[in-house]
Amino acid sequence: MKLPALLTLVLFLALPAAAEFCDLDLRYENGEVRWKAITGALRYTVLETYGGLKPPFYYSTTKTFVQVDHRVSDPVTVRYLVTAEVEEGVRIQANATTTWRDACTGVIDVPIAVDAEFRKFTRRAIVPVVGSTPGAFGGQFKTAVELRGALNEHGRIVFHPAGKVAADDDPSIPYSFTNARSIVHDDIVAAMGQKGLGSLEIIPNADSVDRIPEVSVRLYNDTSMGTFGTYAAPVFPYDYMSPGGMQVRVPDARFRLNFGIRTLTATTAEALIRRADGRLDGLRTLRFPAGWMEMKAAADFIGATLNPGDQVTLTFNGAAVPFYTITENATNDPTLIVAPANGTTRNVGNYVD
Repeated sequence: MKLPALLTLVLFLALPAAAEFCDLDLRYENGEVRWKAITGALRYTVLETYGGLKPPFYYSTTKTFVQVDHRVSDPVTVRYLVTAEVEEGVRIQANATTTWRDACTGVIDVPIAVDAEFRKFTRRAIVPVVGSTPGAFGGQFKTAVELRGALNEHGRIVFHPAGKVAADDDPSIPYSFTNARSIVHDDIVAAMGQKGLGSLEIIPNADSVDRIPEVSVRLYNDTSMGTFGTYAAPVFPYDYMSPGGMQVRVPDARFRLNFGIRTLTATTAEALIRRADGRLDGLRTLRFPAGWMEMKAAADFIGATLNPGDQVTLTFNGAAVPFYTITENATNDPTLIVAPANGTTRNVGNYVD
């Protein structure tokens, strides 16, 4: 007797699909985690975990591989949990003897070796602008630095002059905490026999305690009428892998506006100018090499005439520490503002990019 078509369809759907064992065969090859295609899979979901160093990352793909492109400052094992998600009613056999299931999962641990260049981002602190140079009102512009640390902390304070690419052999002065827990330099740039503007790096030695000292910085003009200045905090390169942008309104003639940047990698900046009357006045593209520092009057930095009330929006593609200063002409008292960080790194540690 011939069965009704509807009953035939129900019986067909109730039967298991052609036997395909749940074996993703996860493997790591040539910088990729690969797995076997599963018949009936709609997509593959991937969960990456990093041993608590950063939040897990979850995503899906229709491909049968994902690239492993992480950089780490110390050896890390990244775990990949891959799940094949299949259509409703299609089931996958776990093995030759167990029951059928709606999904198939596999796990693989991938060891990631240290990236020497990335490690540099997590083993130093940067003061993006410092200097020792003649200042206003016959004064001397200086940078005072205080380091506070513990026994067995030692390293170098390196000065990278503005207008040139930073180098490992740039002028430096050592620091070491023995009996004293505080080291003070009233004019750190002059203490290295240097002058002019630049940036500082505080770099622990390889055999030092794995920690960056606490650093206080004061930028000030020392005059016969007293000192005028601002305090600055060091930043941590890891927090500026993708820096936040800056939106600055040009002040009136009582103030001077400077823009500056200390790059960590080659960086492109886009400057959008909106005039005081609301008109957009074009987009300027600025390019800087890795390890570059400069600070200029805002108009010179961007390459455009700026007037009070104009608004400048800067965005950045690359790792860099952008900043600006607003200085009151009457007192030469500056305010330093550094672009927002994307993290809150405070000490040396192990990091995953």
